[in-house]
Amino acid sequence: MTEVAYETEHDIVVPGHEDHSGHHEGLPGTIGHVSPVKSLVVVLLCLLTLTVITVAVAQVNLGRMNVVVAIGIACVKASIVAMWFMHLRYDKRFNFWILIGSLAFVAWMVGYILFDSSMYQHNIRDYRETHNIYNAPIPDPHEGGEGHEE
Repeated sequence: MTEVAYETEHDIVVPGHEDHSGHHEGLPGTIGHVSPVKSLVVVLLCLLTLTVITVAVAQVNLGRMNVVVAIGIACVKASIVAMWFMHLRYDKRFNFWILIGSLAFVAWMVGYILFDSSMYQHNIRDYRETHNIYNAPIPDPHEGGEGHEE
């Protein structure tokens, strides 16, 4: 007698496939979540829309907010990819909170780096002006220098 695969809430179960992860106790082996094509098309359209928004925002001068907006859009796109293509949407809630915590940590770290680098911009500007870095001649790579033998 042949056993037939059947669907649970989020997975397709195939008799005979052993799932050693222990993710679905009490069920026969599973092969994971299969996403409907309609939801994948919606995700594709969302990602393409966000890409168009990213390009449009890059054309507008928002000052310091350009970086914040670009990183915000990138985080939303990364979350969409993680939720649907990595199937976190169908996984345990613990993994969702790990993702949120990681994104919060990245946002904090980027914010701290931007804040820290803005604190020293005047020092960098003064150094460049004092040492005439913008008007320094570019050395010719074909000319001999110290230790160069012809």
